[in-house]
Amino acid sequence: MSFWPCDQQTIVLKVNMSGEKYRNKAMKIVVGTSGVTGVRLEKDKETLTVEGEGVDVLALARALKKKAQVELLAIQGTMKTRRQRKDRRTSSSLVDTDQQHSSLPLPIDLTIDIFSRLSLKSIAISRCVSKPWAFVLGRPDLRDLRLTRSQARPRLLFAFWEGNNLFFISSPQPQSPDEMLSVAADHHMSFSFDHPVKDISASVNGLVCVRISGHRFVNGRRFTVEESVLCNPSTGQSLTIPKVKTRKRVGIVSLLGYDPVEKLHKVLGMIWLQDGITMEHQVLTLGAGGGGSDEKLTWRMAERGIPCPCPSSAGTQNICIGGVFYYIHAHMIVSFDVRSEKYSFVKPPKGKLYHRLLDCNGKLALVPLGKSYYFDSETVKMWVLEDRERHEWSKRVYTLPPMWKDVVDPEEWLVIVGVTGPNEFVMSSEYSGDPFQVYYCNFDKETVTRVVIQGVGALRSGMGYSIHTYPNHVEDVKLMEL
Repeated sequence: MSFWPCDQQTIVLKVNMSGEKYRNKAMKIVVGTSGVTGVRLEKDKETLTVEGEGVDVLALARALKKKAQVELLAIQGTMKTRRQRKDRRTSSSLVDTDQQHSSLPLPIDLTIDIFSRLSLKSIAISRCVSKPWAFVLGRPDLRDLRLTRSQARPRLLFAFWEGNNLFFISSPQPQSPDEMLSVAADHHMSFSFDHPVKDISASVNGLVCVRISGHRFVNGRRFTVEESVLCNPSTGQSLTIPKVKTRKRVGIVSLLGYDPVEKLHKVLGMIWLQDGITMEHQVLTLGAGGGGSDEKLTWRMAERGIPCPCPSSAGTQNICIGGVFYYIHAHMIVSFDVRSEKYSFVKPPKGKLYHRLLDCNGKLALVPLGKSYYFDSETVKMWVLEDRERHEWSKRVYTLPPMWKDVVDPEEWLVIVGVTGPNEFVMSSEYSGDPFQVYYCNFDKETVTRVVIQGVGALRSGMGYSIHTYPNHVEDVKLMEL
């Protein structure tokens, strides 16, 4: 793929080449690149002027970076005179001249559109090509465009961990499949921590909150260490959440939410005492100052809710839907508005709650926690919150389609992991297997479709490891701010 729609190209690169040996290697790489018709080494012995047609600039820069540091200085194209004048008018707006020393000869909207269509791996490489490219990739409008496209075609995210290591795999999410499919997991990302992973949250607009816990020794004394880390499976970036400053703390649970209006992630920190009652609530906003903010992440006091049992940090017991965070404990459901940072309570549909929280097309839904579905199961029961202010719930009972017994593997125990459309559920096993399969159950069409995910089951097959499946995952390419 060529980034620049020109008939002929002149590409100017600054390559840090020490010695004749490295210069010769760099020249051979350039000459061997598809589309290159000529190359010239300038007098400073560091600048290469490349002539060609349809040259893949990204591939060329990637090949050179294996041997030396590379900076893209300029790209020029031979086009019609009218287009040349247009490029000159628009190129000045591509990069903020106060922050950058050069610009790329394309209109900013076209450049953003091109970058937004790249794969995650290509975006990561492009950040290292030059400062202008990194600047464009950090623009909020590019991130928003990428998010919009990802929300239109969300992905399946799979997570598993062992000791101090956490692994993410993602694949395209089939859209209401009608027949058996085989989908390849095409993105892998791993994280390593100083202490073992205990649990993780669901994907919240592209980010995941990870709780790690272990021990450290100071002067022969053992201390318990608990930390929460934000991870972005798309970029590979992680950010340790700062510790809450309080003298009351016996323990803390960090819950991750997202405000879709202000487009900000927030962490709710709940400090609990020895009896398990939360007494102090603080909020941390990620990237509140925008892309150019120098402010460090700091906690601030939030509205204190009614003292209540401390929630679990496990992703099945809390969820963020439409800017409202819900968590469940025993006989109560607590909601926290991420934008206003105010608490409220939702009366549960029944006294004792032992349920998994799901996003049912923008509404809170409850399904029995620990409930497994087998090939001979007959129904699926669910409570859906229809009106949060009036505490109105509806009970839905779905009869599994007749073809359920013929499609589901008799040896699999399935759980509901999400809802992907009107009356369409996604089910998967909680344990590894080869092949690893997810099932789409559409109650309107009365269909059950098995989807084989290539590249997931083989990694953990036969060893009984837990695998967590999260549908409707979106890719956020924005870098988290420290």
